[in-house]
Amino acid sequence: MTKTFEEIQDLMPRNTLTIMASVLAATDFFMLMCSLTESIKTPLWMFAMTSILFAAIIVFCFLAKTRVSVEDGTIYIRFIRGYTVPFEDIIDYKIGDLDTMRNYSGWGIRKVVFKNLIGIGYERGISLKLTGRRVITISLSDPEKFAGLLPKPRE
Repeated sequence: MTKTFEEIQDLMPRNTLTIMASVLAATDFFMLMCSLTESIKTPLWMFAMTSILFAAIIVFCFLAKTRVSVEDGTIYIRFIRGYTVPFEDIIDYKIGDLDTMRNYSGWGIRKVVFKNLIGIGYERGISLKLTGRRVITISLSDPEKFAGLLPKPRE
């Protein structure tokens, strides 16, 4: 198998993740202070459970990534679960601004299963119209390069 394209995207940019982690840590510290202050009487177990939950959220957001690759006529997409799209399933595709792509303007399709794999901070991507009434929209840093590997849309 030869990879002709591969892109790995973070779930959220590092500066956004840092801000989120700081806010969650500050909130957790505030809950600890409320637990230790007798006038408010917040149970200590609430602080412990919140700490565990916030830590899990931060670790998940730090480790979660979307991986998109093209190998031997197949697109592999991985985020939490994997998606495999053979080139034979691609009917049409559109490249462009993700705000427009999410509206699927111009295709006029109904009763379709939509899957959006869009990373925070990405503005451009590609939507793939697939057999079986499916559409997958993927955010990419270079959607034109990705589209150059795909077969020509069906007429």
